[in-house]
Amino acid sequence: MTKCLIIGSGIIGLTTAYELSKAGHRVTIIDNDKNGKASKSAAGLLFPLNPWNNSKNMQKLCMAGHQEYNNFFNILNNKEKNEIGFEKKNLIIFGENIDLAKNWYQKNFNIKFNYTKKKLNTIEKNIKESHKNFLEIENINVINPQKLLNYLKHILIKKNVEFKKYNIEKLNIFLGMPENDKYDFIIICAGAWSNYILEKKDMYLKPIKGQLLYFKTEEKLIHNVLLYKDYYIIPRNNNNIVVGATIEDVGFDEKITEKAKTYLANSIAEIFEKKIKMINFQQKFGFRPYIDTEEPCIIADDTDKRLIYNFGHYRYGVLTAISSAKKVLDLIS
Repeated sequence: MTKCLIIGSGIIGLTTAYELSKAGHRVTIIDNDKNGKASKSAAGLLFPLNPWNNSKNMQKLCMAGHQEYNNFFNILNNKEKNEIGFEKKNLIIFGENIDLAKNWYQKNFNIKFNYTKKKLNTIEKNIKESHKNFLEIENINVINPQKLLNYLKHILIKKNVEFKKYNIEKLNIFLGMPENDKYDFIIICAGAWSNYILEKKDMYLKPIKGQLLYFKTEEKLIHNVLLYKDYYIIPRNNNNIVVGATIEDVGFDEKITEKAKTYLANSIAEIFEKKIKMINFQQKFGFRPYIDTEEPCIIADDTDKRLIYNFGHYRYGVLTAISSAKKVLDLIS
């Protein structure tokens, strides 16, 4: 039986463990429990929102991820779907990107959508009258990322996947420990911290901090997921709303900033007719792993074939988790 060690317990690490364990590999996961894991502060939209800005490889990975999640949800029962906060929602795209969106989805993605030349407040009454012409994409998948993480961890424990707490500072020192010789493969899924562990001077990977707003409204604000410019706004149960996200090149700075709050709050002011009263207001952050190639690194190390990389998914970590994990499985097989 092949023994695999996965470094990182975010959505990429857990999903990689899930696919490897399904294939019969024995898996151990190292969790260093860093603050700011991207998957813990993700919005949970399992759909490529601005794919025309991505490389062809990233677009393919996102489209494959969309289909992989459809397959995944098909094997879950209703209780399990509720456990991960699974919902089907329509996505409304409007504003300056609408033509790009219409052209890309028409040419590249086999989905059902409608382009409507009328005011958006005909279907979302709280939106300003000035917003018109919109693209409506039906039945995209939405989940609660934290609930999905909890669900995967529970399933992996039942599959006898071992979890260990360990803070790896330098991978070469860690791999030099005799007790780690037993692993046939070591898969690096440490997200924004991956190159901090690897210390590869020829690899450009850095954290990009994103911040999201979570709040509740007294009355239902919207029924559909909205994409306007670079803002997305997601309605949850019980009038809860998620707004995201900012892009800040500030290293591993963990501070919640007023600047980000203002930036995201301005999106609300731009879109809605009246001032929105926010209840139970929260602000969260996560470090997204950005690589200058703008696509994830899913390869075997060129000097040590025991090492496999699976990181650098930037804004699409949750969406591409399964399709990335299957690429790792191919590398091991």
